Amino acid sequence: MKRILFLIILLLSLNTFSQKNEKFKSGVKIIENEKIEKYKNPKSILFIFKGHTHSINFFLDLKKRIRKIFKKKMKKEFKDFKLNFNYDLNAKKSLKSDLDNIPFKKYNEKEYESICQISISDFKGWDYHLSKKRKQNYNLNIELKDVNSSLLIAFKLNVSSYYTIVTQNKKSGKLIYKTIMEK
Repeated sequence: MKRILFLIILLLSLNTFSQKNEKFKSGVKIIENEKIEKYKNPKSILFIFKGHTHSINFFLDLKKRIRKIFKKKMKKEFKDFKLNFNYDLNAKKSLKSDLDNIPFKKYNEKEYESICQISISDFKGWDYHLSKKRKQNYNLNIELKDVNSSLLIAFKLNVSSYYTIVTQNKKSGKLIYKTIMEK
């Protein structure tokens, strides 16, 4: 009887402790990328952020990063480039502070050559008790369409970050620019 009990405990402990110890590495990478063959760089883009109202601070920071990278990379052409942002955020029970941060100005989609929709999916977070060491992993879904709603580009960024989801927005903005504007 002791041998059987010992064997069961041994098998359970081997199974329990045999998990791989994967290291968490922060960063941004493209996991899916589809682009039509006849794609040309747009002369104007309206970004539409979709999701929960609680994501407003994340989207405001991402907006700042996207605008900054477009301005930096395009230099003189940026003056003629039309770039704006709409927020399509909603929730059943929104916080007042989140609602106060959402910009009210809405831009007309028909005035832009391309519409780029950005949303968050597959959000996972852990180690919340560690404050600065807490981890998040999520996907940024990006779809660029023309005025006729024909898909031009669809890609997904997998983002891993420490502390808050905002910490990798600079890298996300660079990859968004690179995928949309560079061939």
